[in-house]
Amino acid sequence: MIETAFDVPFVAEMALREKQIQQNYRPVIAVHKWFARRPGTLFRSLLLAEFTGGPLRERYFQANCLKGIKVADPFMGGGTPLLEANRLGCDVIGYDINPMAWWIVREEIEPIDLVTYRHAARKLTGQLEKSIGSLYKTKCGHCGSQNASVKYFLWVKMQSCHGCGDKVELFPGYLLAEKERHPSNVFICQRCGDLTETPDRKAPGHCRSCGNALAIAGPARRGFCTCPRCGTANTYPNPQSGPPEHRMFAIEYFCPRCKPGHQGRFFKKPDASDLERYQEAESRCARMATEFVPDDEIPRGDETDRLHRWGYRRYREMFNARQLLGLELSCQAIARTADDRIRSALATNLSDLLRYQNMLCRYDTRALKSLDIFSIHGYPVGLIQCESNMLGIVDTRQGTNVGSGGWSNIVDKYVKAKAYCEKPFEVKYVAGRKLQVPVPGEWIGVERNSTGVAERRSVELHCQSAGAQGLG
Repeated sequence: MIETAFDVPFVAEMALREKQIQQNYRPVIAVHKWFARRPGTLFRSLLLAEFTGGPLRERYFQANCLKGIKVADPFMGGGTPLLEANRLGCDVIGYDINPMAWWIVREEIEPIDLVTYRHAARKLTGQLEKSIGSLYKTKCGHCGSQNASVKYFLWVKMQSCHGCGDKVELFPGYLLAEKERHPSNVFICQRCGDLTETPDRKAPGHCRSCGNALAIAGPARRGFCTCPRCGTANTYPNPQSGPPEHRMFAIEYFCPRCKPGHQGRFFKKPDASDLERYQEAESRCARMATEFVPDDEIPRGDETDRLHRWGYRRYREMFNARQLLGLELSCQAIARTADDRIRSALATNLSDLLRYQNMLCRYDTRALKSLDIFSIHGYPVGLIQCESNMLGIVDTRQGTNVGSGGWSNIVDKYVKAKAYCEKPFEVKYVAGRKLQVPVPGEWIGVERNSTGVAERRSVELHCQSAGAQGLG
């Protein structure tokens, strides 16, 4: 029974480790983002402590079967309790009034042919590569290759000065990258906009191009920004002016030719070709007849009020032209997918992709990565925005993704998630070494036929209140 068999020290240690890098322990959660996911180790332990005998430390890493037991969750959310119960052979019933919760849990549990899925994903990304791949290319500042791939476009918010009418750039600071995952600190020159690398963060020196003294602090702070031309103290945001304007000021990119002999990351100031590529995206987006880009108004609410304070009134205003173009083309390709199961999977991927493909993502100057819109529970409107490569970048030398927020990243995580459903594992530490422990015989899903004998489990998921079914 759980009162005597639940091993608190054992479970607490494992749950703490899992929460640090949750996808390494439960890859299935990568099907789609859900807030505040509870550790799967906790619910596995609760079920085993209640329904099996023997010490939990021994039972935990073994295959278990709780066939004949029914588990109901009246507020299933991201589905962690149901996933763990289903994996152990229980029949499960889940309820949630949030349609997104119902969709995500269904996607997590429903089986999929990964060969067919990979083929469809490659077809989709191949179509996008042909159509918009050139919009994510840039010239390498080291070897001159025109085929370097952009990881992130970095944008700063702007507004018109109340005094002189000129554009004021709302830089909170001029440090682009810290000297942690890059050999040097990277500073933006407030005069010419060029990038300068320097070893000393506190005394950065002078711009390599114009000789201007580099600074850490920017002009925008606590709702005020002084105009560098006329000295007017401007307030921000100004919702009456509509959504804020942005200017591309820096690019982080990846050059496969230079990377083997290059230390750190690749940064550059956008050149004329980079700006022309974005203008091309604007022109194509303006001409395109959109089927899927929403024109819905953003409703008022506790979280969305922040968007209204910044002048955002419609959801489409949260994206730039290149993002709208790529997302519309992605939707069109998904809509043409004939297989219902594959189309649902790709639609789920697109939904997860959206959290990186918008103009509310921020750039982490220490980790040097994009922070997605839901890195916190809300809609964070920063002064610096990070636009990720929608296609994603794969380093062909190592077969790994470079950067985050693209289709290649989302597809890779989804494949790992569904592969885990077929062959789940646990993680344990032995003498300080992390080991993956396969648990043959367990699986997540509705049915399988891997042993030549069809196996089925009952899964009922309802997008409604559990109270209506007498569970309240």
